[in-house]
Amino acid sequence: MLQSTTSQKYRSFSLLFIFFFSGFAALIYQVIWQRWLVFYTGISSVSISLIVSAFMAGLGLGYLAGGQIADKVGKNKPILFFVLAELGIGIFALVSKSIIYDWLYQSNILSGGSPFQTYLTLFLILLFPTFLMGLSLPLLSKAFEQKNAENQASYISLLYFTNTLGAAAGTFITTFILIRVIGFENAVRLGASFNFLCAITAGVIYYFQNQDTEPATSQTIETEKGFTWNRNFTYWILQYTASGFMAICFEIIWFRMIETMMKSIALTFSIILTIYLAMMAIGTYTGVKMAKKLQNNRLKLFLNTQYLLYIYSIGAILILQWAVSDVSALSFLFEYFQSYETSFAPKIAISTMFVIPFFLMAVPTFIMGFSFTLSQLIIQDKFDEVGRKVGWLQFVNIVGSTIGAWFVTLIGFNQLGTALTIKLVSLIGLVYVVALHRNKFNSLLSRILMGASLILVIVLLPNNEKLWMKLSGMADEKAFIVKEDETALSFIKTLGTESYVYVNGLGQSMFPFKSDITHFTLGAVPALIHPNPVDIGIVGLGSACTLYNAGGRAETQSLDCFEVIVNQPEAVKEYVRRTNDSTALYIMNDKRVNVILQDGRYYLHQNPKLYDILEADALRPKSSYSGNLYSVEYFKLLKSRLKKGGLAITWGATGRIRNGFAEVFPYIYEIDGFMIIGTDQPLEFDENKIFERLENSFTKNHYGRAGIKVRENLEKVIKKRVVLQNGTVQKAKSYNSDMWPKDEFDYGKLWEKILGKED
Repeated sequence: MLQSTTSQKYRSFSLLFIFFFSGFAALIYQVIWQRWLVFYTGISSVSISLIVSAFMAGLGLGYLAGGQIADKVGKNKPILFFVLAELGIGIFALVSKSIIYDWLYQSNILSGGSPFQTYLTLFLILLFPTFLMGLSLPLLSKAFEQKNAENQASYISLLYFTNTLGAAAGTFITTFILIRVIGFENAVRLGASFNFLCAITAGVIYYFQNQDTEPATSQTIETEKGFTWNRNFTYWILQYTASGFMAICFEIIWFRMIETMMKSIALTFSIILTIYLAMMAIGTYTGVKMAKKLQNNRLKLFLNTQYLLYIYSIGAILILQWAVSDVSALSFLFEYFQSYETSFAPKIAISTMFVIPFFLMAVPTFIMGFSFTLSQLIIQDKFDEVGRKVGWLQFVNIVGSTIGAWFVTLIGFNQLGTALTIKLVSLIGLVYVVALHRNKFNSLLSRILMGASLILVIVLLPNNEKLWMKLSGMADEKAFIVKEDETALSFIKTLGTESYVYVNGLGQSMFPFKSDITHFTLGAVPALIHPNPVDIGIVGLGSACTLYNAGGRAETQSLDCFEVIVNQPEAVKEYVRRTNDSTALYIMNDKRVNVILQDGRYYLHQNPKLYDILEADALRPKSSYSGNLYSVEYFKLLKSRLKKGGLAITWGATGRIRNGFAEVFPYIYEIDGFMIIGTDQPLEFDENKIFERLENSFTKNHYGRAGIKVRENLEKVIKKRVVLQNGTVQKAKSYNSDMWPKDEFDYGKLWEKILGKED
């Protein structure tokens, strides 16, 4: 029976409405589950790619199964299956923290497992909820039979629009509001309530729809018909696979570029994904509204828009890298890219957080959404095949996305570099020029110009070193070092007599070591205070300045340095090769040093080794994932890995960090106004003994080699010490926890800064 009554139309609209909240909840989960999963995989691009791949694998299988179910079950039954799927997602969400964090992480169940075991576990854990999420679109696509194929395609596109718009809203609101106001666990519970709301509403729709449906007869009973898998559908299978590959490739590339230009803050991922999803939703809706005007030459329009997507994507990058270095009006951006710190000055924040992301992403993602509607208008011609067509196409799109994610991560960034990866992905655009030629769309001259234009833009895009040099605010190749792999971008910029180390655009430390008082304090002061620092662990390499200063005692036998950025040691070695800086070369070759290329918290959680000193090199509280190194749970982990009388060191950048330390360590001391030392017993600050240690020949030679005025520096900072806690553990109202990293997401005055209302 065709949909005709007003009540049925309202039910159809209601399904569209609740599908918004289903998408909203899904992105709450993606944002937060990813945070929980890295606790036992470690923070690296590879581990995050594992998580995203596991997430997408479940979705893909759900799409495929959902299409089969939708076409096989009787009239209205797809709505019932949607109800069950939403209930299942909500139930899993309510227990997800117990499974992902409490069981997998706290019990250390994957300790010593292989990467394959880790991925398999991720896949199996996420399979249930993501499979159910994937079921939804194919099921609802078959929920109501429209009066003709065009209306059916438009309805499918509206479903995609509302779900994607909900996902965009979920991404933005989760990061900017929910995490900040209620934390991870409560945000997930809110997502579960949305799933239950969707299930209840869809259940009511199912009930009344059944009441209005005529009893099944031999003429009205739906039977499964053979699926028309012809050459034309095979072409669309290939197109959706290529589309998924391209979309994820550009998304990851855009993230790397924008994160570097923003200087790696916790909001970067949310901003990028919000724009990506929102513009895709708008594009989808625009396609629906223009459906009747697009009746002629839909395939021609589709092929032309795909070409436009590719040439715009690479062309925008080409224009951006040229403009920031050569357009005087944008000189402020060039200067900011060169600078050391993140800035929320109005012009900088608006440019890096909104203007540049929109310029790079808005048009391509709009086209992606528009293309979805256009392709559905072309493909959907039989109601009996609606579910399977949607399911198969979304499944292969996910397959393409998964291949693209691993291509960019393991081959693109590792072997080719960002620039060459962009060029290779953009070459796919030529396929659409060939398709236009085969179908004799556009004039011959037009097709030749289109192909030539894309090739020209690809050729004009500079190589990797020059691309990143411009986007880093540098003009002299000799003063710039770049190392890139799947983990991050490492830069070393020489400005005057000093050189600075950057990771993803944000300054970390500097050369020569004698000029870096901050990292001298972090490294040398704990080592000189401790009576016998045999084993020292440091999270973060940077320029190796903290590591070098921590190694000034002959008593020290091991210096473990945990660095998640795999290319960071190579960047330091390249600096040494160019400058012959003997201090950096010395510490990198020191037999006591063991550089462990792994997430520091993950390593400490997995390994029982005890240390005399443990510290994280100063990490800005608002940097992405910084909450993992400033939570009470992390401080407890540090305490469990210290020998008796051992020292835990952190940057006391905020009151919450200090409160967290006070929850864990009975004795807390502040040095030079920024460094916090925590220990389980009183710390002796005998200045005579400390300065006597400087007379040791090993210590003299070590600091003298770097030209560090160790006595002068030590006298300045050791006098600036304050006892913050002396033997009692305090309970604080506000601190950072794994379930609520408040400092990382506390941008309460961000908008005032952007709008210029705050100095």
